[in-house]
Amino acid sequence: MNERTQVRLKQLAVHRVGNKAKEEGVVVAKELVDLRDEQLSDHLLKYFLSPFKQEEFFRFTHTSDIALNEMFAYAALIFTEPSKFHEYSIHILNHLYEQSDHPKVKSGELYVVHFSGCLMEDDIVEAVGIFKSENKDTFLTFQDEDDDLNVNYHSGVNLKGVDKGCMIFNIEAEDGFRVKLVDANSTDAVFWREDFLNVSELKDTNFNTKTALNLCKDFSEEVFAKTESKKAQVDFISRSVDYFSKSETFDLEEFTSSVIDEPETKERFKNYSQAFAEERDIEGFTDFAINKNTVRNMKRKFRNFIKLDTQIEIKFSGYNPEQSEQYVERGFDQERGMHFYKVYFHSES
Repeated sequence: MNERTQVRLKQLAVHRVGNKAKEEGVVVAKELVDLRDEQLSDHLLKYFLSPFKQEEFFRFTHTSDIALNEMFAYAALIFTEPSKFHEYSIHILNHLYEQSDHPKVKSGELYVVHFSGCLMEDDIVEAVGIFKSENKDTFLTFQDEDDDLNVNYHSGVNLKGVDKGCMIFNIEAEDGFRVKLVDANSTDAVFWREDFLNVSELKDTNFNTKTALNLCKDFSEEVFAKTESKKAQVDFISRSVDYFSKSETFDLEEFTSSVIDEPETKERFKNYSQAFAEERDIEGFTDFAINKNTVRNMKRKFRNFIKLDTQIEIKFSGYNPEQSEQYVERGFDQERGMHFYKVYFHSES
């Protein structure tokens, strides 16, 4: 997202929000947090920014008018009237409480933050952060007294991870700003993303790259693995990842021609990709610039091993097509009535 050293906390309000279905109410802080303690500010800055490692960007949406999206409106007001930050943070608190009407939504602390110095592409912009801590950990504390050591404990928020959060950057306001999300609790993800924020993923190079790679992954698992051998599936995955790693742009026709040899499988992939796009209402991902960071992050989701029923597993290092195509052969032993793999190598370690 940016160089963390440039980012500063300008203002911070901490409130408590309960579950509306349980009538837990809210607790409104009377004053903003005093940020003059540099050590406290550094800890808070790390706590707020460290979860945002993903490439996805989102934007605020609304069925009729973006100005009617509450969180879009409050963020815009904070950017234009920062002197009323505390007042607007209370509006955000009340809006969150109104959406917290599902029994599974946990109570917790709400942090509304005004940041400066956020680097977005070539611009330094302000941002509004909304964070919620729901889970508490128990911490041991130690105190020296009269040449002795006393042990105690207390409950608090672990600074290693935010439970829920978003960063709203003051760019592309006419298109719903640029927003990043984090949500550690998948059981109520819809509540945070759709009910509270009402955002949709931005269809940028990351979105297109991720969509095309998921297309390859789904095709390999739902179609390729059922009609071909596991080796052929690994060959397809290796060729696909290799294409995305080495190419600067993606073209569906070029990809299909370079990755798949058999005409029948090519036709099957074209039909599958068309149905894939129609089911998800996706347009424009057949020709786009490839996001290399997304490729690196997605690699771990692809299966690059063959698990056999004889409790033997063949694992390929990385996604190099030569590994499976040139050094591994698949055959059938008539005498044993079993399939086999033949592996070529120069040395072993």
